[in-house]
Amino acid sequence: MTRKRTVAAVALGAYLLANLAHGVPHAAVPVPLTPFQSAFVAAVTLAPIVGFVLLLRGSERLGSAVFVVSMAASLAFGVYFHFLVPNPDSVRAVSGPWSGPFFLTAALVAAAGAAGVVAGAWPLNGERSESPEARRR
Repeated sequence: MTRKRTVAAVALGAYLLANLAHGVPHAAVPVPLTPFQSAFVAAVTLAPIVGFVLLLRGSERLGSAVFVVSMAASLAFGVYFHFLVPNPDSVRAVSGPWSGPFFLTAALVAAAGAAGVVAGAWPLNGERSESPEARRR
């Protein structure tokens, strides 16, 4: 696996773990999602996996594009609903013992999404593939 794919795999793993962790306080509070929000979350959870599979199968540009767009969409959605606008999904709306874990995991999801954007964009930086010399390192 190339270094770019390894970085994308680590970013994807961190992103999926952060989302799984965030689901725990979401369910415990509970903070219900609208049907639109649920569909969006499902899409931006599955799409980076699809993008990564495309990367593994050699479709570097398409896989990277799917990965980056889905991670950026997740980041924008999470920042908007968790930190910017008053709504039941805002970190300021959650109180009690789950407020800390809800805030922390929302921040982790945002950080992992940002890392995913960077990791996914790396293959799009103009390099088509690594040289044989770079692969040996």
